[in-house]
Amino acid sequence: MFIKKNKLSLLLIFLFICILFGLNKTSTQRIGIDYMVSEYEIPLYLKLYNFYGRHLNYKFIVNNITKNNDSDIEKVLDISKWLSDNIKKIPKGVEVIDSHPLTILDRRLGTKDQFADLLSVMLVYSGINSFYWLNNGNVLTVFMLNGSWSIIDPYYGIIFLNKRGQAASIQELKNEDWGLFTFELQSIDVKNFKSIFYNNFDDFKQVKENYMNLFSQIPTQEMINMTNSFELGGRSFTQSPLGRLKFIFRSLLYE
Repeated sequence: MFIKKNKLSLLLIFLFICILFGLNKTSTQRIGIDYMVSEYEIPLYLKLYNFYGRHLNYKFIVNNITKNNDSDIEKVLDISKWLSDNIKKIPKGVEVIDSHPLTILDRRLGTKDQFADLLSVMLVYSGINSFYWLNNGNVLTVFMLNGSWSIIDPYYGIIFLNKRGQAASIQELKNEDWGLFTFELQSIDVKNFKSIFYNNFDDFKQVKENYMNLFSQIPTQEMINMTNSFELGGRSFTQSPLGRLKFIFRSLLYE
């Protein structure tokens, strides 16, 4: 019995030493500055520590925002409003920096794609499937609500509602059953669109045509459902430890 216990102790010590050596191995981290990506070396243990710290930050922030919510649409609106209130559009001449979605939260500054990416991450942490869709410089956040994929434009603070006042599904968007609303559910029309879009559009007709063009190109619900979540846009499904492990195993399986 003593010999067996001694062997087990030696085995555990050996495994512990192997883990220590493994965690001290050098890994790489990426950072993008003005869309130029570079790599730098970092110990694996520090990379894992930082990753788990970001995970806890996302959980804390999202839980705090949604603690009084009773429905998924309330979560969507409150997270979107929080993002709109706390993240500002990057002014001209200021560097665009991105290492992780949390970088956007730390800087409180974001581009169109960063707004959409961060919102999708926060929605996933609230229990709502989400990703972002990029098309010729236009970026939208796609989210699942009541079994249907819907869309938000977080950069301009817009949600698209159907004639019944519900989040318009992709099919309804393609069928032109939608209107533009703020996150406070105030209608956006010819009278107030300038306060949202400033001088990016000459008239409200251009705004509608811009979105109609985007909706005609976005994948259908069926196409999205047939696509693996890790092949959808953004980083929303890989920020939690479980999500990252699933992504790694899938990557190894299909290498």
